[in-house]
Amino acid sequence: MKTAAELAALPDEDLMLLVANGLVEKPASELFRRHNRALFNFVAWQCQGNVAQAEDITQRSWEKLMTRCADYKPQAAFRTFLFQIARNLWLDLRRSSAEKQRAELDDSRLEAPTEDLAPEAELALRQNLDRVHQALLALPANQREVVVLRFFSEMSLEEIAHTVGEGFETVKSRLRYAFTRLRRELEAQA
Repeated sequence: MKTAAELAALPDEDLMLLVANGLVEKPASELFRRHNRALFNFVAWQCQGNVAQAEDITQRSWEKLMTRCADYKPQAAFRTFLFQIARNLWLDLRRSSAEKQRAELDDSRLEAPTEDLAPEAELALRQNLDRVHQALLALPANQREVVVLRFFSEMSLEEIAHTVGEGFETVKSRLRYAFTRLRRELEAQA
């Protein structure tokens, strides 16, 4: 049995192989510690800020990971495997959902550094964050997805391509179109 420090030093793929081989609790806890926040953030963006839905999908993703651990092959990064599970759950929910209503972002999720800011500067910063969030939410789902994976989950273009099941060039194009749209939207609001 490995110690917590030894587990913390292992790469994700080795931890997942331990889980797949039956040593579940400690390696799974370490994977959860490393990736749950990024996974939730990705899903929350996909759910357009619907926190309850994002929490549900995130929890179901971890459950599905545990039930599919024998399917895991370290051909791609563990994070890619985990995010694919979450993405598929989100797509299933989206396909089955009769309602496609937009939920407003929870203002408590907007984190702006407010220390040492004058009230006017803090207000301006919050307004700019709100404009960026609204512009991101206005993107088509496939463009928003690659932006979130790239900048909020810090995935490489190759990891994104593998996660979304698209080619490298398609991912690059989606990012380029998303940036063009974001720039146009933010300039129009200025």
